[in-house]
Parts: sequence; C-alpha cells; structure tokens
Amino acid sequence: MSRTRRSAFAVAGAFLWVLASAFASAPAHAAPDTPRENDSHIMIMPPAPRETAASRAMAAVSPTVSPAADYVHTTSGNPVECTSGNLCAGVWDPAVGKYKVFFLYRCAQYSLSYWNGVGQAVNNQVGAAAFFYGQNGQVLDVALPENRPFTYDWTPVWSIRNC
Repeated sequence: MSRTRRSAFAVAGAFLWVLASAFASAPAHAAPDTPRENDSHIMIMPPAPRETAASRAMAAVSPTVSPAADYVHTTSGNPVECTSGNLCAGVWDPAVGKYKVFFLYRCAQYSLSYWNGVGQAVNNQVGAAAFFYGQNGQVLDVALPENRPFTYDWTPVWSIRNC
C-alpha cells in the first residue's frame, strides 16, 4: 500500500476517533443557558465547596497551569466573561477562597497542578475541540465549541489541550 494511501487512512481514522469520543464522552452537566454578549459566553461559578476537616488539614495551594495563562479570581454567582477564541476553565482556589478562571487562548497542552473538585468550563474557540487528559495521558473528555458553560469535576484531569 502506498504511503499516501496509508496517511489518508490514518487521518480518516483519527477523525472518526475524535468524532466518536465527542459523542461517547460529552462533558457532564450542561448549565442552563447563560447570557451571551457578542461572541462571549458568561460563566457563573457554582456554590463554593463545603470546607471539611480534611480540606482544612491540607495546605491551601493555588491551582496553576503550565504554560502560564491569564486568569481572574471570582466568587460564586458572579459572572465571568469568556471571550471568543478561549477555552475558559474555572476551578476552586483554596488559597484565596474563590474560583480561579483560566483563559486558555494559545494553542498548547496545559499541565494542571492542584486542580481538585467541581468547577466550570466553556469552549468558546472557533471550531476547535478541547481534550481533557487523565494521569496516564488517556482522553477523559472532548469539549466541542458549545453555546453554554458546563459543570466539570477537575479531580481526574491532569492536562488540557485546547486545540
């Protein structure tokens, strides 16, 4: 079989795998429709997690991404604008007692550190799927560009590729 034909089969197979993954493991718990301004999505962070004895015993460490990305801190119920071209991901930051929302714009695979618990995400990129990976590099979920934010448990996610 020629090299060109094998490459075409590989591309077609990869496309079908991504398509099947998107339908088989859609992101969990879509939030109700939220306001949208221009090409932006408005994210509303869920209620703050309950503090437990175990969480008080752990040192409070702020979640980070590598490579670095812009972020803002916000409280539960406050709107955060996710502008066009971004994958926005919000995670609880126990160091400050607020949600930390990252704006993943630059195409990269972002390693996550200290991402635990439930937060929000919205893929406001133009035509690009985002992939969430587990500890061993396995794809946990594929987030297609959608019209609303969704709630997500970040605990098993070790990295995100936004393109």
